[in-house]
Amino acid sequence: MWLIVGIFIRSSVCEIAIPPQPNISRYDYLLVPLARHYRMSNLAVNFCLENDVRLLSSSEELDTINALLHGHMDWMVVTVHYSTQCGQMRFFQNVFLAATYRSLEEMVSSMDYECYDAAGFYMVTVADRMLNETSIVQVFGTLWKYRIINVVFIAPLSGANYRAYSFDPYQHTSFCGSIQLVRVDRYVGHRWQILSHWFRGSMRNFHGCPLRIGTIEAKPFSMVQQRGGKTVYMGLEVDIMKAIARRLNFSFEFVTPPGRVKWGVLRAGNSTGLMGMILRAEVDFGFGAVGHSPNRSQMLRSSYPGIITQMIMAIPPRRPHTSLEKLFQPFSPSAWTLIVVCYSVLCALSVVVCYGRRHPSVERMPGMFYTFWIILLGGPGGNVRRHSTRIYVISLLLNAFVVRNLYQSALFRYLKSSDLASSKLHTYDDINAAGLYYYMYPTSRIFFVDNPWVNNRIRTLHDEELDWDEVMYNISQHRLPGVLTLPLESISYYVKYHGQRGMVYVGQDTGISYYIGFHFPRMSALKDPFDRLLHRFYDAGLIVHWKRSFRDNPNTWIHKNEDKDNVPTPLHLHQLSGGFYLWAFCTLLTIGVFVTEVVRFKINSASRH
Repeated sequence: MWLIVGIFIRSSVCEIAIPPQPNISRYDYLLVPLARHYRMSNLAVNFCLENDVRLLSSSEELDTINALLHGHMDWMVVTVHYSTQCGQMRFFQNVFLAATYRSLEEMVSSMDYECYDAAGFYMVTVADRMLNETSIVQVFGTLWKYRIINVVFIAPLSGANYRAYSFDPYQHTSFCGSIQLVRVDRYVGHRWQILSHWFRGSMRNFHGCPLRIGTIEAKPFSMVQQRGGKTVYMGLEVDIMKAIARRLNFSFEFVTPPGRVKWGVLRAGNSTGLMGMILRAEVDFGFGAVGHSPNRSQMLRSSYPGIITQMIMAIPPRRPHTSLEKLFQPFSPSAWTLIVVCYSVLCALSVVVCYGRRHPSVERMPGMFYTFWIILLGGPGGNVRRHSTRIYVISLLLNAFVVRNLYQSALFRYLKSSDLASSKLHTYDDINAAGLYYYMYPTSRIFFVDNPWVNNRIRTLHDEELDWDEVMYNISQHRLPGVLTLPLESISYYVKYHGQRGMVYVGQDTGISYYIGFHFPRMSALKDPFDRLLHRFYDAGLIVHWKRSFRDNPNTWIHKNEDKDNVPTPLHLHQLSGGFYLWAFCTLLTIGVFVTEVVRFKINSASRH
């Protein structure tokens, strides 16, 4: 099998001479742990040496690498750096080699954090056999400053004996965040005793140590309530965080951004709000409906998504019909036109036939227009004597029967319906054609600013303290000419508790995937323990269970409304009032005609006298 050895040297290039058959058994103290912990990942192993080593033809560090190449050339890809600087590379598996404790301290203190993965693995060793635990603590302290936690220091002792140290900054409540040496193994008789315990994950138990958590009001992810004079935090992300706190055994303190800024702006300098608090490491981590984005991934560290949802448009309902409008809804305008035209033609034809010429064979129908109206509404239509006239009246009755029953069956459905339907705003084209705007908070705008269907119609809500429940209510009442961009869970929560007051819906084809997670400072060791637990929560179905508690309500949620059609419900006043409005109008018309008839009668009587 071929061996690929990448040698990266700043400002100079050096060749490493590999002796044909070195004695590698004396290096088993390092080679065996490398094979045990680094082999399975199939990633390159980065060796970091002192700058002075490149000037020497032979040294303990170079001999160690020579032995390593001979002992593990079948699987290991090696990179060698004579500096803790790296350029564009980022290393996950690392070995630091130095001659003395002092040179190791200098090498670690000059580390470029961007070159080394905080979640990676680090083995550190020196050639000096004079044990110096103070120096080891100082090296660990520098690594902890970068929040590098998976470190094992192999300290040489007299003879062929070695001792392996690690550290746990949360080993005891009295020493939270401080370096406490932990002896993890010893090399006696040419073998390590408990090699499997080396990288055992010291962040699995915080022993009650406190963490500062930044959060904001973002329904239903994080909400603040006052209970008995105390501030209580609750919400979907709060529940997930509390479950993680119980499993990792840490206490917590909530911190909110000052002023009226919530999420704030994340930038290299002068970041504001929650993002600024996380970037400056004023808190250990933060949350509040904060989704993953390229900018946040570059400047912060983000956990595995705790909530996978959609960023989608909250759209208004269809404008409600008035009680009078409902009386005309059973037929379309073209159907109404057909009915009016046909019955007008029938009335005109009947007048021409019955009243145009006085002939004994033509039977006159008294009150022609009144008779047609009675027939259309289901009345008898008066007595007729001739068979031809009866057939003509029967044809009118049959036609009126069909028209009247179609109208009544559809009218009942319109009168009975009390739930508003969603407006047809399910695509960007529908929203744009309706002339509506896209209202967004700054934290949502970054996901749509490059969307050509949306970016020209975005209206930014700069006041982050503005309650989005009130914005959705204004949309539901058609007071705001637009749609609101929010996570689906926020819209569901509004519908659950405020849907009866003002219903909103979601645009079916207007959403994008939105991954909400916990966000940490760039130098943080919390990502890995959080990710482990979030994966376990998903496997156990807990995330779905927590989401349901803030979403489901069979009385208001959109997809539940269809079930209500099968349940008999009484009609309400607003559903029947249209008929009474029509009656009132006809009564006023009757009074007006009656007054006109009285006036005409008096005028005619006066003219006769």
